[in-house]
Amino acid sequence: MITACDIIEHFEKLKGWPIGREEGVQHGRWDRPVRNVTVCWKATLAVFAEAGGRGDDLIIGHESLYDPYDFDFNAFVQRGWQEWALNKRRREALDKHNLSYLRLHSTVDQLFIGRGFADMLGLDQPVKADNGAHVWERDECELRELVEYVKKCTGLPLLRVCAPKGLGQRVHRIGLLLGGGGLDSNVGAQQRLADAGCDVLISGESDNYGFRYAQDCGIPTIETSHELCENPGIRLFMKALGEQFKELRITFYENKCPYEIV
Repeated sequence: MITACDIIEHFEKLKGWPIGREEGVQHGRWDRPVRNVTVCWKATLAVFAEAGGRGDDLIIGHESLYDPYDFDFNAFVQRGWQEWALNKRRREALDKHNLSYLRLHSTVDQLFIGRGFADMLGLDQPVKADNGAHVWERDECELRELVEYVKKCTGLPLLRVCAPKGLGQRVHRIGLLLGGGGLDSNVGAQQRLADAGCDVLISGESDNYGFRYAQDCGIPTIETSHELCENPGIRLFMKALGEQFKELRITFYENKCPYEIV
């Protein structure tokens, strides 16, 4: 009998320390027997319907089940979040389909997400990796050439680009901002990469303040999307899960970018 606890314990051993405060079973029982699992980036009503229709027992998601994002570890979280209409619909959908929800976030980040993003971009081993700053080098080129290369790797026809010195700026030392690493709330990640000598950043998700920080540092940023940059690493996690727990039937649900640039 496999449970969510068994899954957590296995990846804690791989990582070398306990899961993060934001991780764990966010709906359902820790000790429930598990046979059929859906792995995804973000819990959505569509994920619940598909997993429930298959008769799955457990969803393992990378991101939070509920909003606000930090509902389970921020002492000052907005009151009444439990009764927000969408949070209630999420709970009701899980109960309707008899699904539990396990969030594995920082654990999967540390073990799989960076490697998955680098693989998608055709980057081999980093030339520098310490203090959370991983740096890759490739042949020097103009920023516009790197943008076209990232489009090809990601399949995205259009990208948001912050080019403080224009698209002709020459770059070769790449820093990856995983997931939401380009957001203002994670600006320390940008600073670590700047300190490591990066001359271009490729992010999952960025925002206005995050772009402006990079702009004033003189470092261009190419944004992909949060889920797109993390899905390859989540697939690596799913592979590792299946290799350890061969009895499980595991299905990957691909969350796609929810917006279009028109």
